[in-house]
Parts: sequence; structure tokens; C-alpha cells
Amino acid sequence: MANTFKNACLAIGASRTDVYTCPADTAAVIHSVYLSNIDGTNNATVTIELYDSSVTTHFSLGTTLPVDADSTLVLDKPINLEAADKLVVTASAAGDIVAVCAILEIT
Repeated sequence: MANTFKNACLAIGASRTDVYTCPADTAAVIHSVYLSNIDGTNNATVTIELYDSSVTTHFSLGTTLPVDADSTLVLDKPINLEAADKLVVTASAAGDIVAVCAILEIT
């Protein structure tokens, strides 16, 4: 088994945005998720979900979480993904939130 550390970085939209998709024949552990509000004036909210491909369903990890202007929300508990599972984030305003995820892929 090979272990590879990766980062997934993406600006978040106002509709469901796939931040990371676990590749085929791979398992992944998301070690942390940083959600930064880069808008210097307006507060925003985020919803973060796990898409479980085996049951084709989105499951909420946090709904309408507040992220103040110029601040960062950190989720630092592991999230385990199987092949084709996804980490999905939605922001209250497109372009206000940037996501950075620290991921361990196991192949």
C-alpha cells in the first residue's frame, strides 16, 4: 500500500461544489478542512457534506456554519472516504469562501 499526502484547494460556489473526489481503487482520509472567508466585509455561511457514492446520498457534516469576514473555520477531525466518495461544500455567496483540505490517499 502506498500513502500519498495531498492538498485540495478550491474557491467555493453558492451551489454544491465538489472540493475533493476520492480516486478509483483508493481510500482517503481528510485530516483537516480550512474554510476561509476572503471577503473583507461580509460574513458568510458554509454547508459541508460527504457524498457517499455507495448509496448516492449527501450527508451533512455541518449546515449553515458561520464564517466571519477575514476569518477561517477549521474542521480537524478525520473524515474517511472510499473510492468515488466526495467532500462537497456550499457557500452562502460565491467567491467568499476558499477551501483547503489536507488529505492522505491510500492505494
